[in-house]
Amino acid sequence: MDSAGLILYEFPCNEKIRMYLRLEHLFGQFNWFCAQNSSIAHHAALSTIFDLTDASARSDLKNELLQELDRERLALQTAKSAASGPADVDASLEALARVSQEIRRTVGRSGQSIRDNEWLQLIRTRQSIAGGTCSFDMPMLHYWLSLPDDVRRAELEEWVRLMRPIEKAVGLVLDHIRSTVSECECTAENGMHQLPLGGRKCLLLQIWLPKGEALIPEVSVNKYMLWMRFSRPDEKRKLHIARERVLFKLGICG
Repeated sequence: MDSAGLILYEFPCNEKIRMYLRLEHLFGQFNWFCAQNSSIAHHAALSTIFDLTDASARSDLKNELLQELDRERLALQTAKSAASGPADVDASLEALARVSQEIRRTVGRSGQSIRDNEWLQLIRTRQSIAGGTCSFDMPMLHYWLSLPDDVRRAELEEWVRLMRPIEKAVGLVLDHIRSTVSECECTAENGMHQLPLGGRKCLLLQIWLPKGEALIPEVSVNKYMLWMRFSRPDEKRKLHIARERVLFKLGICG
């Protein structure tokens, strides 16, 4: 099954990968909002900054990422010694070393400068109220949103600057995990499919489905077995198990 015309669903197989995918998603949102020439988009970027601050608040996040980067570095060095590594292995090793140094140079919890910014925290508090950031509630925010796009963008970038090493590290780790994918074409009978893993390490699942088929996958996995169920939404977006044979492409990363 060719990947053209398919929609990709990714499912994490442990909490660590779940956190990395959430961070990747939030950084992608922020980068898109920040790149726009729109006060509405930049207001949305502020909300994403608060989500990023919460998602990266774990005190052990940096140590976990450093350990992941070290594991990837050792794997690449081993592959290089065995002459089985990728052609750009030296560039990959340099990128790993650079990002590791950037993370080690950051001080304190990720997003601490945002937590210490009283104005940003006031915006965050007001956002918990429906319509709480209207111009008459927050005239300072209204003034900020009236500044030139480049001025707002520069401030947004500065607020997330200390989180950029986290973004780079997460990107490298997920790129490495996705590069280990093993793909196969599968069939789910009556909308259900299970696959014994036989002790195989699984970090991330990828499921490709035709875009026009209106099929929604649900996944449950442990170290022994992978279960998948496919459902179809009705006009009210309520899911019902697909009772027919479903063809899909499965990727197991890790």
